[in-house]
Amino acid sequence: MIITDGVDTYSRADIHDAIDIAQRTETTIFAISTKAGLSCSVPGVEAGEIKDKPVKDLDRMCDETGGAAFFTGDMLALERAFTKIAKELQTQYLITYRPSNDRYDGSYRRVEVKLAAGHENMKLRTKRGYKAINDSLTTR
Repeated sequence: MIITDGVDTYSRADIHDAIDIAQRTETTIFAISTKAGLSCSVPGVEAGEIKDKPVKDLDRMCDETGGAAFFTGDMLALERAFTKIAKELQTQYLITYRPSNDRYDGSYRRVEVKLAAGHENMKLRTKRGYKAINDSLTTR
């Protein structure tokens, strides 16, 4: 879980590197952005409505690792974000499979998971795919 204002002031890696590392290490990222603070400085604009590059990058990093980003504007929203994250972490399932193509060629492999009929009331959050690389995590 990341708590951030969304502005990267020091990293040597870019958003692509961060997503790649998180995916290769099977890390799901949940983020709480404090960018809006306790009040928004732009009249008529609520927290999280303006999608600038840092906000889009944070959304993307969470989405591509199977997590979610929350944008808080007050203490109640912050509490709700923590509650949602805790609930999601307590109700996770792990699905594994063996791909028919077992070559580690570095290509991106898209994965699609669907809920069976009759479970429309459930929320499905999953990674969109993975890179087929041979590293210490995949060799046994």
